[in-house]
Amino acid sequence: MLTLNINLLWTVLNVLILFLLLRKFLYKPVMNIIAERQKQVDAAMADAEASKNEAKTALSAAQEQLRNVDAEAAQRRDAYEKQAEKEKAQLLADAQHQADAIVAEGKAAAEAERQHKLREADAQTTALARAMCEKLLERNLTQQDDARLLDDLLQKAGVGDGN
Repeated sequence: MLTLNINLLWTVLNVLILFLLLRKFLYKPVMNIIAERQKQVDAAMADAEASKNEAKTALSAAQEQLRNVDAEAAQRRDAYEKQAEKEKAQLLADAQHQADAIVAEGKAAAEAERQHKLREADAQTTALARAMCEKLLERNLTQQDDARLLDDLLQKAGVGDGN
């Protein structure tokens, strides 16, 4: 049977006191520290979630801005290409005008040179014909032929016989 011994009672009482003391001085402070740490972990998790959301928002904004930059760059590139085409057309037109002016100047110079050469050739031909005529006339003309030629010349000039 069970006998209640005072030692057993003191042991139980000591265990109960020890339990209460440990609970008051050890368990509650440890639980408070654990609760505080849990609050810190929860706050850190909330901050991390908020940072994650902010990062997602910033990433979306950056991607949108990048798309806008790409579109703007494409528009600028198109504008620059159109401007380059206009400048190219203008340069080609200017070059064509210059080339036309040079060709016209060359044609004018060639025409002037041709006219000059024609006048020189005409003058040389006239001088040669005159020299040949003089030589022929010196050999073949008599005094009667000379008088007859002079009369013909005067008649053609409008001066008649004795008028």
